[in-house]
Amino acid sequence: MAVRASDPSTSHESPSGVLSSPVVQGWELGIRLRQRREEIGLTATAAGRAAGIIQAYVTGVETGKVKLPAKRLEQLIKIYELEPEDAAELEALRAGATQRGWWHEYSQLFPAEFIRFLGYEAGASSVRTYQSDVIDGLLQTEDYARAVIRGGTTTIRLTEVERRVAARMARQARLTGERPIQISAVLGEGVLRQQVGGPTVMRGQLDHLARLMTERPEQVEIRVMPFSVGAHPALGGAFQILSFAPPQLPDLVWQEILTSIDIIDQSVRVTDYVVTFAETRELTLSSEDSLALIRRIAKEMT
Repeated sequence: MAVRASDPSTSHESPSGVLSSPVVQGWELGIRLRQRREEIGLTATAAGRAAGIIQAYVTGVETGKVKLPAKRLEQLIKIYELEPEDAAELEALRAGATQRGWWHEYSQLFPAEFIRFLGYEAGASSVRTYQSDVIDGLLQTEDYARAVIRGGTTTIRLTEVERRVAARMARQARLTGERPIQISAVLGEGVLRQQVGGPTVMRGQLDHLARLMTERPEQVEIRVMPFSVGAHPALGGAFQILSFAPPQLPDLVWQEILTSIDIIDQSVRVTDYVVTFAETRELTLSSEDSLALIRRIAKEMT
């Protein structure tokens, strides 16, 4: 059964002209306000006192987790003595952050942290991903996604399956458009051989990976970690590193394991993942050899 994904067109462009999302625009707004506050030597408590709000509210805005009304932003612009051009950019970010992303349609289906991750992913310029058990969601076929979701945790109701598949397919709108997301994926060899959904579904999935690699080599890089490598830096856990075009925005890490999900934003921890991915990628097969292996395993799926 075909799944009709929701319209992902609620991602917008930030003032810098870069494809963004309400979550990322709110995050950028908060970071720029914090940077300006620190430039003029104000603490969050002092800024809150000057604006007639509590310190927790200021912190919430600066982390992108609290939406800022227009009047309140005007107050902060005056307190922070921002130039008109900067003020206009911040107001554009504030307005963008109030929009609803396509993922809000699924807010009753997924944990709040995952909904927030979808907002970050919608505004990311690139993703580096290591997967040891399943294909990354951005690269899954619909049949493979359905098989993963049906065979996953027992807490997923059968009535939810098709909506979850639709959400996963909606994420893949980022693969096309004027500013498609760049993907660098490292897949363990076991990911290719695990017969998720059976041989036919798996053959379709592997053929899909091969098509992406051959038709979009400048956008999608897939490297395979062969069994023969043995132990390597990323062994034991899958993760994704999201990067963003605006220079103010640092990398984020998304990690999802059996019983927990987590957005990691502490710079030291994120750096550890960045280094781990780079070192792991160095041990993989080349793109050409990875493609050859994917095609060979696909032929075995009969």
